[in-house]
Formats: sequence, C-alpha cells, structure tokens
Amino acid sequence: METAKRIYRPDELQPSEPIHPGEMLKDELDARGMSQRKFAGLIGMPYTAFNEIINGKRPITTDTALKIEAATGISANIWIGLQTDYNLQTARRNNKLATVLENIRKAVAVL
Repeated sequence: METAKRIYRPDELQPSEPIHPGEMLKDELDARGMSQRKFAGLIGMPYTAFNEIINGKRPITTDTALKIEAATGISANIWIGLQTDYNLQTARRNNKLATVLENIRKAVAVL
C-alpha cells in the first residue's frame, strides 16, 4: 500500500519554536572561537546590547546586519531574512493577532 506524498506550503513548515537569529550568530561565533565581548567590540556595539541579540531579547537591525556582514562575510540579507522569519513565526503564534487575521479572512471571503 502506497502512501500519498504531501506537498507542504512554505508557511506550513515552521519549527516548533521560532529560532532567533541571535542563536545562529552565537553558533557562528563559537565555530570561529570568538567571544561575544570581542565581536561586539569589533563591530562597535556595546556588549550588553550585543548580548541581548545573542539571547533573543533584541532584534538584528539593518545596521547591525551590515556590521555582522563586514565582520563575518555572511550576507546582511541572510541576517535580515532570519530576523524577518523569526518575527513572522512569532506573530503567527500570537492568539490575538490570529483572531484579527481570521476576522479579516472571513470578511474578505464574502466580498
């Protein structure tokens, strides 16, 4: 008996928990053997603010993404894309927003 292969839409493929890009940046720094404090200094950012990014408490802004790109060679587009994905995944988990979106879908369906 064959089982049918299901094709998933991109919005259906979500991790069980959103992954903040700071977690990936931490992994990158670990792989390079560089401390957070040293990297923060290298990109001209206060250590406390950088540590908040690493711990998922602060977003990676466009300026910060460009600084990370200059220091690592990893495109700023990747960091901004990761941050955008995280923001969308987090927003999709917001029950209040989900209710608003469902109401919009229902209103549009009758047009």
